Amino acid sequence: MLIKYCFSCKYHEIVHEEGNEISRCTRENCYSRFTKCISNKALEKFLEEQSKRTARPFSATERFYPME
Repeated sequence: MLIKYCFSCKYHEIVHEEGNEISRCTRENCYSRFTKCISNKALEKFLEEQSKRTARPFSATERFYPME
């Protein structure tokens, strides 16, 4: 699997294994998907998405017990 985020990194290289292209990090000497860099980027994206949560128009209790 090639990781698009890694393409701009100077440590990125593409390795061919069993007919597949795989992103590899030469700085951490492992496949890119196992690097600290990717872990930090994934955490950053997760936290960004969590902070964008939209307010729900009503709760479950409001739905079952509407104010009259």
